[in-house]
Amino acid sequence: MKRIIALLVSLALIVPAAVGCGSNSNAPSVLDQEGSYTYKDSVATMATNWNPHTYETNDDSYPAEFLRVGLYGFIFNDELNPVEGKEPYSGYKIVPEMAASDPVDVTEQIKAEHPEFGIPESATSGYAYTIDLNKNACWEDGTPINADTYVYSMERLLDPELLNYRATNYYAQDLCIANAEYYANQGQTKTITVRTVMANEGFETLDEYLAAYGDVPAYVNWNYSFGDTYDPATGSWTGKAEDETVKTEITSSDMHDIYVETVTGWGMDEATANEYFMDESSIDWTYPSDIDFATVGIMKTGDYQITLVFGKALAGFNLYYSLTSNWIVKEDLYEANLTKQGDAWFSTYNTSVETTSSYGPYKLVSYQKDKSMRFERNENWYGYTDGKHVYVDPIDGNTYPMYQTTAIDCQVVAEAETRKLMFLKGELMMYGLQTADFADYRNSDYAYVTPAATIFFFIMNGHMSAIQEREANGSFDTSKYDLETMTLNSFRRALAVTYDKEMFATTVSPARSGAYGIIGNSYIYDPDTGSRYRDTDQAKQVLCDFYSVDVSQYSSLDEAAASITGYDPVKAKELYQQAFDEALAAGYITDNDGDGVSDQTVRIEYSLSADNDFMTQTIEYLNDKMNDVTTGTPFAGKIEFVKSAPYGNDWSNKLKSGLADTSLAGWSGSELNPFGLTEQYTNPSYQYDAAWFDATSVSLELEVNAAKIGEPENIQTVEMNLAQWSQALNGATVTVGGTDYCFGDGIADIETRLDILAAIEGEILGTYNYIPMLQDASIALLSQQVYYVVEEYNPIMGRGGIQYMRYNYEDTAWTDYVASQGGELKY
Repeated sequence: MKRIIALLVSLALIVPAAVGCGSNSNAPSVLDQEGSYTYKDSVATMATNWNPHTYETNDDSYPAEFLRVGLYGFIFNDELNPVEGKEPYSGYKIVPEMAASDPVDVTEQIKAEHPEFGIPESATSGYAYTIDLNKNACWEDGTPINADTYVYSMERLLDPELLNYRATNYYAQDLCIANAEYYANQGQTKTITVRTVMANEGFETLDEYLAAYGDVPAYVNWNYSFGDTYDPATGSWTGKAEDETVKTEITSSDMHDIYVETVTGWGMDEATANEYFMDESSIDWTYPSDIDFATVGIMKTGDYQITLVFGKALAGFNLYYSLTSNWIVKEDLYEANLTKQGDAWFSTYNTSVETTSSYGPYKLVSYQKDKSMRFERNENWYGYTDGKHVYVDPIDGNTYPMYQTTAIDCQVVAEAETRKLMFLKGELMMYGLQTADFADYRNSDYAYVTPAATIFFFIMNGHMSAIQEREANGSFDTSKYDLETMTLNSFRRALAVTYDKEMFATTVSPARSGAYGIIGNSYIYDPDTGSRYRDTDQAKQVLCDFYSVDVSQYSSLDEAAASITGYDPVKAKELYQQAFDEALAAGYITDNDGDGVSDQTVRIEYSLSADNDFMTQTIEYLNDKMNDVTTGTPFAGKIEFVKSAPYGNDWSNKLKSGLADTSLAGWSGSELNPFGLTEQYTNPSYQYDAAWFDATSVSLELEVNAAKIGEPENIQTVEMNLAQWSQALNGATVTVGGTDYCFGDGIADIETRLDILAAIEGEILGTYNYIPMLQDASIALLSQQVYYVVEEYNPIMGRGGIQYMRYNYEDTAWTDYVASQGGELKY
């Protein structure tokens, strides 16, 4: 029904593509439809900065799919692009885009010829690749894109003076360019663990470290490491400790002595004390200056060839997937839009039509800030003429060009009701259903459910020093309100079981569902089979452990995991009582009248980017259910969520700095690489909770197969800190006790990788810094003007996006059709 037999609607508009005299007679005849096909879109917030080096938000990433193309891309498998063992459109194929061919592994060669890149001696593959570039690629004005473009753009992206937001994408994620971190951060001072300092400096012994940095002030999390705080002024322990990494007045050498004395006092040996010290204590360390860009892992090895060298192994599917994005910028335009004010640099590149140049299928032709933007075909894009961007329709068997859309019109429409009215009038291509729409439209033939990767969790503020500063502010009434109680583990555990997650989703966002882990249902660990992480025994067991489900009481692990609701009001009441007792003892709250009820209200500020009806409904629900569950506890009517002022793009910074207390937020990540998510929770470059959670101070011991794929099984008991496990899982070579470990894709067997991933997820859940609430998904109505070539959602390809969208009506015919229906369509 949705396809409306496009051939009948506009048969006269279909013409065969011209075939030259020298053409291959066996080539498929490509059909196209002449005319204008405009995709009419809306957003709540218009992009303001789509510079690939500096953009920060999903809103700002909106233009990317129209303007930019990766080195490699994904297309559906069909008769023209078959995949063995797969029916057409049941899988995908990876194809070169801005690249001309597949990458070639040159690890051994680069290791021998370029020791400056530091490829581990034990590595034989996965660290260096040459990539031939597409010679037909150019900017919208015809300027060629070659190897110089890629090298220049990476140098600018990592420029230590520019401090580009997206620089970390190329050294702190799966794609880690060798020495990029050192080049981008040169001269900057950061707080890192003793073990990391030793690795950075090349120290092989702790004595070498102490000789060089023994007099430097040490950082430590007193609560985590000792459960107590040492006071150097009195030479005694204070009997209390904050769960936060703090800078001390104790030198690193003296801190080492404290570790040795304390840990040996627990009955362990000095070697164990040294390990704890190296993992848990930190210092301020300054990156070396005067780093030459020639040591960064990108080289021009031909006019149309680059060689990439990585700081950690990257191979197989994840190599290609990491290269589906791109970092290039147009040099003359980029330089023209850089300005320096004092010591700071600012860029206006990619903030207007004049400052934007495309190398993708569309180009920006108009832009009004906070109002609208329009894209039209970029006739200089190679994909319109290379004969490769075509597909065989799964229904009629004809061959069509991709990207039938000729223009994209996007405007700001903030309110859902306005979007709905526009959609029904044929003025928008899609309308995302709101809670009130579900009864009328969820069963419509035009309704499409789209799974999503993101888990929305409560990020809980644990930045104690920032909280105490807020409470010390003269405008904060400590007789009425409290913030410190929310940092208690008992309080967070209570919060975690206060809400029925499914009911929460049904009430505020019915397309979504309840969430129970920090890795979503859509994450696929094996792209070839489509196998999902959450379906593995490891993932099910970690949730059973976290929610205290006794698997032995069920017929199977599947049944035990399926029983999890994340809602236990009885347990919540017990934990709120415990939190009250602990908060009272710590002096966070009072009970001056002795009625067993807190005198203060625990006020939790919800960090808003923008205010709207959805946020009002969400806050109301959170407070209503909180009041229900806390009835009969010391916090009855004494816990409230309140909206912050709209912080715009600064909402996450408010959370990270402890100036706001929570938000329903999450990581979009790569649905095809759940392993990469661990970096979001263990790498301070990404963590929401970096100011109060140090992954290098959390030790995790696992029994794992340390053998590489193809080697005999080698089961070892390995202890590393959480950050090291994450790094090794994502391709880094981590040395512990003189042994190298790497559990990256294509290096370690998949079961070992899943074991590690689940263990890290369990550790992060156990911090209660992140409380899972919602599994993202959406249900939207699709306009009768268009149809998806493939209606069934594919976990790799989705439904193909604008690349595979086809039109039932050309623009003029669509206007006529809407008018014939009285100006309002039925769905």
